[in-house]
Amino acid sequence: MPFHTYALDNIDELAESVQVEFKLARGRDGQGKVPEDMWETYSAFANTIGGEIILGVRELNGQFTLEGIPKPDPMLEHLWQRFNDKRYISHNLLSPNDIQLISIQGKSLIRIRVPQAPLQYRPIYIGEDAYSGSYFRINDADMRASHEQVARMLLQAKTAQSSDDNSL
Repeated sequence: MPFHTYALDNIDELAESVQVEFKLARGRDGQGKVPEDMWETYSAFANTIGGEIILGVRELNGQFTLEGIPKPDPMLEHLWQRFNDKRYISHNLLSPNDIQLISIQGKSLIRIRVPQAPLQYRPIYIGEDAYSGSYFRINDADMRASHEQVARMLLQAKTAQSSDDNSL
């Protein structure tokens, strides 16, 4: 995987938003581990307007610190395994270029670009139940989708699939 280097002049400018989420991703041993709540963010971004997840950044009282990931390769492998496991994630929207190992201020981070899911794939959810595993992004928070929101996405997906079938 290519290693991209990004310049960052001022760490104080880092902030989470509707399209940016930072996760520490250090694990108990400090070497790197995919945080379980990252999957909620993937679902939320995919079901809303897309976004970027940056692994290797600590947040404390609204302040962000680059921590890096000492051993990112096992995490990259784990990410691809999970993204491609239908028992864990309903649909993998990512291409190989959407997960990058980047370097900022000499620290290794993982950048995941999550596109907005096409209507026919929504909702993107964790696990095997759309009603309990679907999320939306509201400001800088991942919120569990209500039963009604999931039902609406499923109906929109069915309509979009039907429309695609009719155009063939």
